[in-house]
Amino acid sequence: MRDLRDLIAWLRQRLRGEHTVRACVLTVEPVGPSDYLLLLGEADPVGSADPPRLKVRLDAAESEAHRSPTGESFDPATLVNRRIELRLQTGMRQRFGRGAGVQARVLALLSIGEVPIDGELDRERTLQRLRLEGCRFGPATWVEPEDPHHIALIAAECGDARRDVEHVFRPLEENGLIRVHRIWTNFEGPSAERSLAATFERVSELHRDNGLSATLVCRGGGPVEGFRALNTFVTANAAVAAAVPNLIVGLGHAGTPPTALDAIAARSEPTPTAAAVLVRRLVEGTGARAERALAAFDAAVTDDLEAAARIALGRATNAFEAAVQHLVDRADRHLRQLDRAVEQSLLGHLAEATTTAAVPRAPDPAQPPRLVDGDGAPPQEPGLALVTVAETNRVITRYDQLRSDSNLYLHFHDGTVFVRVVPITVAFH
Repeated sequence: MRDLRDLIAWLRQRLRGEHTVRACVLTVEPVGPSDYLLLLGEADPVGSADPPRLKVRLDAAESEAHRSPTGESFDPATLVNRRIELRLQTGMRQRFGRGAGVQARVLALLSIGEVPIDGELDRERTLQRLRLEGCRFGPATWVEPEDPHHIALIAAECGDARRDVEHVFRPLEENGLIRVHRIWTNFEGPSAERSLAATFERVSELHRDNGLSATLVCRGGGPVEGFRALNTFVTANAAVAAAVPNLIVGLGHAGTPPTALDAIAARSEPTPTAAAVLVRRLVEGTGARAERALAAFDAAVTDDLEAAARIALGRATNAFEAAVQHLVDRADRHLRQLDRAVEQSLLGHLAEATTTAAVPRAPDPAQPPRLVDGDGAPPQEPGLALVTVAETNRVITRYDQLRSDSNLYLHFHDGTVFVRVVPITVAFH
């Protein structure tokens, strides 16, 4: 345990030192004839409910030191709402009746921002109010359009932003890929907030009538004061309340500070041209998806046609094979019939023109003698299958192929008989 005096002495030693900090000057109060008291806050506003604050003393000597290199008259009042970098000497002092406190003195002003941060403060206050009211905004509101066609363009009627955007949109409009609904508005002046609020109401009506795919808010570059209307709660709340579809903003140039409208937009681009190019990429993406869909459709149709062709070809092949088989069966039947006719004719002629060593049977008086058939063929002898010449193995199929003194083989199903052809005379009584 230690006494309070010892603790304060220890803290005084711990707080003593030099530090280089980056901050924003909130207020400037004169103290005496030539010194000033600066109230420092965060360099980047974040809308915190209890932001840190620190009072530092700027003496006349440091003011003169900063004035000498610039060659201009330096007024500490111009530091309000500007970012600065400075080197401080900190310590602890005992204030009468209020206890111990931190004290700081400016040793050197290293740099001073050229642009006031009033707009950023307004922006943070606007966004904080929208969050407290539960409004939905930002990139989470983006819905990728499948076929972007109706596009709303909010811009000044006369200005570079309109020219840059329409240069990108012109080929798309001429080819009928998009339809642009142009709404002119004011970004500066006392009527800017009212004009922007009415513009967002008009966009809401167009969305109900046509189903907008995206809404562009484009403004060219300019001084920071020219973007003040885009940081007000009236403008931001009108954009959120109107439920503007796929809000895309392209404000100023790459170095323009972000506005409240940039924060609530679904897409924030650094320039108007970049915002227009984003819409063009959406249209091109739709075309690419359409080409892929058509290619897939063609492939599916081709597959279906090939499948149908294979089925039809299979059916035709089966029908052709069936027809060929039918013809083969018919030809086989006809050949069999022809073989039987040839066989019967040959055997008949052989029976008429040849004889064997077998003794012929005496005719039966009770039965009349058998004559030749009506076509001249002699009676057929059953069982004969083939007749060949003994010397050459030539097959005999007709009677006129026989010659006297020929040696033949008669091939039966159950054996073969050798015979010789000799002429005989048959007399009938």
